[in-house]
Amino acid sequence: MGKTMSAVIAPSETKTGKLNHREPMQARSKQKRSEILHQARIIFAERGCDAANVRDIAAAAKTTHSMIRYHFGTKDQLWRESVKDMFELLDEALAFDDGSSASLSGLDGFKAYLRRYIRYSAAHPEHARIMIMESVRGGDRLDWIVETFIRPLHKNLGKRFDSSGGIAGMPDMHPISFVYILTAACQMPFILAQEAKALYGVNTLEDEMVETHIESVLNLFFQGRAIS
Repeated sequence: MGKTMSAVIAPSETKTGKLNHREPMQARSKQKRSEILHQARIIFAERGCDAANVRDIAAAAKTTHSMIRYHFGTKDQLWRESVKDMFELLDEALAFDDGSSASLSGLDGFKAYLRRYIRYSAAHPEHARIMIMESVRGGDRLDWIVETFIRPLHKNLGKRFDSSGGIAGMPDMHPISFVYILTAACQMPFILAQEAKALYGVNTLEDEMVETHIESVLNLFFQGRAIS
């Protein structure tokens, strides 16, 4: 017991026997970076990149303006890093290489994918808000997002669906219409969470409501088909 406790609380040692304080410091640094990027996304989603203030982001992340400048440089660089981190979080949420039995194959696999996507959308409503804001504005930032993240993501999904021989039972509509209709259905209750709370007194971001919404989306698009 004593040995176990000392192993937990003591700093790690190097091969030379010297104490190594770098690992906990690196972990704290990584956590702080993640918090800065998270708070940056929230403020960028509320105000847009142009109107956002780095000092407000620093205050929200409980750090200093100079520290953000030191690690991220300009506000535009911070915006790009926060968006890059955002899509990395999406990739992690949609990954099927985590030891689960689910695979992106056929209708059941697509439903599993949607479940993960909806849970991600609820956990990170700022993602869709940033995309809406940049899509309305258009320009270089949107072009960068599309070419760097969205186009490769859609190509990868297309290849995986093609390799499985397509998905039987999908709704009969134009592919572009289907993408945007389905995306809106997955995201909208979380994008408009404040409206839903004011109108219905319901928090759409709560776990129970998220799971209810998942089943609602699946029933809307795939009712009468083999539900997994």
